Amino acid sequence: MPTEQVLRPDTRTGPGRRFEEFTVGERFTSAPRTVTATDLAEFTRLSGDDHPLHTGPDGILQGPFGLAVAMGLLQSLGLHGSAIRGLLDTHWSYRLPLRVGDTVHLEMTVVRCRRTRKGDRGVVTRHMRLVDEQGRTVQEGTTAALVDAAGPGPDPVGRAFGTVAWGEALVAGLAPEFAESLATWDGAVGLRAGEHEVCLRVYRGKVIEVASRAALGPTFTVETDELTWTELVTAPANEFTRFAMSGRFGMRGNGYEYLRLTRALHLIVDAARGIA
Repeated sequence: MPTEQVLRPDTRTGPGRRFEEFTVGERFTSAPRTVTATDLAEFTRLSGDDHPLHTGPDGILQGPFGLAVAMGLLQSLGLHGSAIRGLLDTHWSYRLPLRVGDTVHLEMTVVRCRRTRKGDRGVVTRHMRLVDEQGRTVQEGTTAALVDAAGPGPDPVGRAFGTVAWGEALVAGLAPEFAESLATWDGAVGLRAGEHEVCLRVYRGKVIEVASRAALGPTFTVETDELTWTELVTAPANEFTRFAMSGRFGMRGNGYEYLRLTRALHLIVDAARGIA
C-alpha cells in the first residue's frame, strides 16, 4: 500500500529531498487551512478580479486562489528545500466552489519519477487534491517539479507506468496463463498512463515487441491517469474490473477485442502489481 505521511516544515531551510528520495506511491497530508474574509479581500486586490461572484459575505474565492493555497500547503510539508529547481507544469481542475469559512487540507501523491537525460536532476510529478472538511475534492491536478539528484543512476521501472522499460519488465513478469489465454490471438494492446503509452505486440500468445507505438496502431488501448495506475498496483487485490466498471479506466479502439481479452488484461495487471 502507498505510504501516507504527515510532515512538518522543519526541513524547508535545508536541501529537502533529492530525486532519489521520492518514491511513486508515497502519500502526504498537510495540516488544515481555513479560508478567511481577509484571504478573499487580499486575493481580489492582488488579482484584480472583482467580479460580483467574489464580493459580499457569500463571495466565492477566485479559482486560482485554491491552486495558490495548494502550493503553499505543499511547501508546508517540508519536502522541497534548496534541491528543488522549479515548477515545470500544472494541470488543474476546479471541482467545487471555495468560500470564506471553508477549511481545506492537501493530499499529495507522488505519481511519477523520471531522471533527466544528463542524470544530475530528476522530474517528480505529484497529484495534488485540495479536500474540504466534508472529504470532498474542491480542486485537484498534477504538477511536475525539477529536483536535484544525488548522482547518476538507473531509475526504478516497476512504477514507471506507460514507458517501454515498464512494459518490458511487465512482460517478463507475465504468468504462463497469459500465453494460453491468447494462443490464437494476433494484435497489439496499448497501455496508457497520462501522456505515456506502451504497446505490447502479441502473436499467438507471445509478446514479440514492446514499443512506444505499434506500426498499425494498437488493437485497443486501456488508459487512465498515473494516480489510478498507482492505486491499482498498490491495492490489496487486483481490482481492475471494479476500476474499469466505475469509469476510472477508459478504452480506445476495438471494444469487441477488449472484452474478449478480459482474462489477459487481468494477467497484465497481475504482472504490473508484481513488478510494483
